[in-house]
Amino acid sequence: MRIQKALKNSFFSLLGQIVLILIGFVSQRVMNLRLGAELVGMNGVISNIIAMLSVTELGVASAIVYHLYGALEREDENQVATLMNFYRKAYYVFAAVITGLGLVMLPFVPIFLKSSPFSLAYIRMIYLLWLVRTVLSYLLSYRRSILIADQREYVVSIVTLLVNVVNYTGIIFIVEFTKRYEIALTLNIIVEAASNLWLSRYVNKKYPYLVRMRKSPLQKGIVKKVVHNIKDIFITRLASKLLVSTDNLIISGFISVWTVGLYNNYCLVTQSLQNIVLAVSNAIQPSVGHMFIEEDQEKNCQVLRQITFLFFVIASVACAAVFSLITPFVGDFWLNTNYVMGLPVVAVCVANFCIFTVSMPIQMMMGVTGLFDQERNISMIVALVNLALSLALVKPLGIIGVLIGTFVSYFVQMAYRVFIFFRTYVKRSSRSYVLDMIQYFLLSVGETAVVYLATSAVYKKGSLLSFLLIILMAAGIPLCINVLLFFRTWRFQSILGLARMLLKKEPQVRA
Repeated sequence: MRIQKALKNSFFSLLGQIVLILIGFVSQRVMNLRLGAELVGMNGVISNIIAMLSVTELGVASAIVYHLYGALEREDENQVATLMNFYRKAYYVFAAVITGLGLVMLPFVPIFLKSSPFSLAYIRMIYLLWLVRTVLSYLLSYRRSILIADQREYVVSIVTLLVNVVNYTGIIFIVEFTKRYEIALTLNIIVEAASNLWLSRYVNKKYPYLVRMRKSPLQKGIVKKVVHNIKDIFITRLASKLLVSTDNLIISGFISVWTVGLYNNYCLVTQSLQNIVLAVSNAIQPSVGHMFIEEDQEKNCQVLRQITFLFFVIASVACAAVFSLITPFVGDFWLNTNYVMGLPVVAVCVANFCIFTVSMPIQMMMGVTGLFDQERNISMIVALVNLALSLALVKPLGIIGVLIGTFVSYFVQMAYRVFIFFRTYVKRSSRSYVLDMIQYFLLSVGETAVVYLATSAVYKKGSLLSFLLIILMAAGIPLCINVLLFFRTWRFQSILGLARMLLKKEPQVRA
């Protein structure tokens, strides 16, 4: 049942991400060609500022979902209601705090937009629209967490898919015919608010006891545990926000908004792939969370290695494809050569994506095992390392220096998580897992180099047929190498065994 739910969640999450990628590229193209890279850069910087403000959420979502796993497994309606009541009240407070902080930041937003061609009034209007969008999401979206914890994320994925289709279609038509981005952003706010209201009604019907127990008093014991976890998660979330949100701010502040716009186009490619990775991770995390309740350490360790192998396969194909295809894609088909960045920038972007993807399973394990207190010990150090390196390297190396700072931070964070998980939870040596990771990274580098050399020899500039051919090569070569190397290993065979089991159970799923 868990596997079937995970499969269903994965299918709809991936479907949503694929549609989002396709329509997102069309939308980004329209924004670049109709409004310019400067607006794309400004939009990226403002969204990062809002993301920094959203750290006040304190990680309560992660703590609530973690405790919901056990409560839903035991069918403890009272505890589930208590958790969701606490969640609702906390998010109302966070919405008020973000509103206050956002208004305080309003006069300082233009400081982060070096060489911006937009008026102060326009910048502040776009910023306020982003602020309203974020605050409304806190007021209306908290109920979706119970669907995620109850392995019904496919409902959230379907709604999100519909919202994204409407939003991006609106952006495309409004920007194309009016060149008024603020109108498109207003439409986004209305559509997202309507979808969150619908989800709230759906949850109320699916879990009627939440409405019945809406005013029931909070269980002090449960709330105390959640608050304890929140204290640990807060630093981790703050550090994560600093880690992913400062790059655009530093690039904009020290280089230019135009450079941020160019970089955000490349980020759209890597971020789209990261979203697919996150969709897979989020889909299987509830199943892993319920599995880890059993505390079979041998089995849990094996599951980690299996999932890491799966994410390595995804990373190896994606890294080879991005490194080989992104320059001809941006310059010849999607935008034009004015938007192309150098190969060194592409290399560091791909390296960051690779380490992000391969380290996703160990990040998932830290969450489902509740090792929140261990995460806080390294998170701020990692964020400070990223900030210090980025600031130190941005002058001599430019944008590459900022991205190198991010890579080093990802690496330090991943190494620490592996050490803590095996020492604290599994209580055994991490040697086998570390060797797996070294092997995966070396293979990813080698496969990427092979694909790049092969595709460079075949591709003819501006030829759609040759571009389609190198897409097949970029996907096929790493897959063939991985099959040849790992076919007889237990990791590969376990994935095949899982696939066979799902195929055998397919009639039951349909029934």
